[in-house]
Amino acid sequence: MLLASYEVFEGSTDGQRAAVWISHVRGASQMIALRGSQGSKSPFAAQLQYAARYNDLIDAISTRREIPERSFDVLSGLNLDQKASDEMELYRVLSQFPRLLATAETLSEPLANDVLKPRMAGLIIEYQAFQGRLEGWLGDVQAQYDGPLYWFEPSELYAQLPESSLERIFPQRIRFIDLSIAHLQLLYWTAQLLLRSVLFFSCQVLMKGNVDTDLVINFATEVDAIDSSVCHDLACKLAQSVECLMDPDAGLVGAQILGFPISVARGCLLLLKSRDIVWFNVIFRRLLVLDVRLEGFLDDMALGARGERRPRQLLQG
Repeated sequence: MLLASYEVFEGSTDGQRAAVWISHVRGASQMIALRGSQGSKSPFAAQLQYAARYNDLIDAISTRREIPERSFDVLSGLNLDQKASDEMELYRVLSQFPRLLATAETLSEPLANDVLKPRMAGLIIEYQAFQGRLEGWLGDVQAQYDGPLYWFEPSELYAQLPESSLERIFPQRIRFIDLSIAHLQLLYWTAQLLLRSVLFFSCQVLMKGNVDTDLVINFATEVDAIDSSVCHDLACKLAQSVECLMDPDAGLVGAQILGFPISVARGCLLLLKSRDIVWFNVIFRRLLVLDVRLEGFLDDMALGARGERRPRQLLQG
C-alpha cells in the first residue's frame, strides 16, 4: 500500500504509473484477503484493511469491477469506532456502484426501443435503491453532529491570484469539520457526480439518436438527469474542497484522498466545456509546491493500464 501511495505522489516510470498502482493495490488486497478474519484482529491490521478497502474501491469503480458485498463481512467482528464504522458502511454501499455505472453506460449503445425500455425501467429501480442507501448513510452521519459537516470560507488561493487572472474562479473554499469527514463527504459527492454525469451524458447521446424522445425524457426525469446543473454544482463543490486538503497540516493523508475527486470533477467540467476547469491549474501548481505530482498520475490513469479495461471518459480528467 505504501508503494501504491508512492505511485500517486512521485511515480516510478512515466506512462506506467496507473498500471503499477493497480498492481500494488490488487496485490495488497489479495494478501489481506488471504489473511481472513484472523488477520484483522489488531488495530494495526484493521488500519491496513481500511487503507486497502479504499484503494480497492477506487480501482473497482475505475474499471467497473464489482466488489462482492460479502467481502466486507471480514470486518464485522472488529471493535470499530464510529468514524471507522461510517467509513466501512459507505464502502459497503459503494461496492454495488461499479455494476450500476456499467449498466448506465450501456444506454449509449445502439439499442432498439423494445430493448431500451425494459433496461431503463430496471435501471430506474437500481438507481432509486442505490440512492436510498446512499442518502440513508449520509443522514445517519449527519445525525451524529449538532452542526453542519462543512462550510464555506474565503479562498486563499483565489486571493493570491492577480485580479486580472482568468483563473480567479472560486472566491470561496469548503472547510470540513475534520479530515475523516472530508474523506467521506468527498467520496459521497464524487459517487453522486460520476453516476449523475454518466446518466446525463447517456441521455444526451440517446436524444441525438433514433430513440423515442418521450421515453428518454421520462427516464431522465426519474434519474435526475434532465439537465447538467446538478453535475456542474457537484463538480464545483469538489473543486472548492481541494484547497483545505492541501494544507500542510493535513499531510499526505489529505493529498492521498484527492486523486479520485479531482479526476471525476475535472473530467465532468471538461465535458461540460465549463471555464471553471481552469481552477485545476491553480490546484496542480499548489500541489507541486508541496512536491505532490498528482497531475501526472491522473494523466496516466486516463490512458488506462496495459491489459486493463480503460477507465471511462469521466475518469480521464
